Parts: sequence; C-alpha cells; structure tokens
Amino acid sequence: TVAWLVWVLGQQSGIDGAGALLALLVCLAALVWALSLRGRARLVIASVFLVFTLVLAGGLGPNIVQGTPAVAAASNAQDRWQPWSSQRVAELKAEGRPVFVDFTAAWCVTCQYNKKTTLADAEVLAQFKAKNVALLRADWTRRDQAITAALTALGRSGVPVYVLHAPGKPPVVLSEILRKDELGAALSGL
Repeated sequence: TVAWLVWVLGQQSGIDGAGALLALLVCLAALVWALSLRGRARLVIASVFLVFTLVLAGGLGPNIVQGTPAVAAASNAQDRWQPWSSQRVAELKAEGRPVFVDFTAAWCVTCQYNKKTTLADAEVLAQFKAKNVALLRADWTRRDQAITAALTALGRSGVPVYVLHAPGKPPVVLSEILRKDELGAALSGL
C-alpha cells in the first residue's frame, strides 16, 4: 500500500515529491527504531532522529505537496490525447467530430489497467483514427471541480468513466472495465 501511495504521489508531485516522502519515511522508521532501544541511548538517539526528521520535513516538505507543471498532452507528437475541457468538447462537436473522453485519475487502478490494455491497443487506436475521433483525457487526480461537474451531469460520482460524444446524438457512457469489443461496437455506430 505504501509503495502504491508513493507512486500516486509521484504522479501528482513528480520524483522530488516521492523522494521527499521516502526520505521522511526512512527518518520516521529510524525514530521508531531508536524508541525501541533501552537505557539512556534511547532518549539521545531518538532525540537526534526527531530533530533530524523535523529539519528534513521543513526542508523537503514543500516538495511533497508541490504539483508538477501541467504539460499539454497534445505537445507530444506520439500522444494522441488532449487535455479535456467542456469548451473543447463543445468545439469539437460543433466541427462535427466525434469525441471520446477518458475520465481518469492517477490513483485509480482500474483507470490505469484500461489505459494499458484497451486504450493503448493498436486496433482500438486505429479505429479511433479511422473514425476521426478526438481523444480527450479528463484527469481527476486532484479532484478538479469542472470534471466533478461533468461526472455529475453524466450521473457518475467517480472514475473511471468513458464517454463517446457523437454530434447530434446523446453521449454514450461505456462500462468501467473497458473492453475492446464494447468500444468497437460504440465506434461502429458513428
């Protein structure tokens, strides 16, 4: 659980945040070890580790809560995903393009599974390209209010949520465990 939570923190605050948390966890483990000693050495060593942990927390603590700078997903030529916004969905639908939205979060295990399997599948990506579907990713890792409102409008309260918007049609909400055949069937209806 700790390893997974450090990974999630790394997704949110980068390697500096994860490294700072790991350093603090090591210091806390040393403090607990020192408290298990007997005699006067216990107080001396525990005091040293306590002071060191507090100094380290003061110096590295801001790295833990600092977010990573947002990088536009479309900036990478290999990456087909664009950042989600309700305005972007409206623009693309006005152009007559279908839009697929992946409502996701770094801490969501099911989201990560679907990204690595179905959404990264070459056949699925070819279907998206053939149908000229715009791919948008709504990252809810930090509980964005606009994404929360969009999820609520879809009748959902959490992620993963996968939605296919086709111009002139109501949005199609797909299942949480996304399957290639289900997605293919939805795309064939475009």
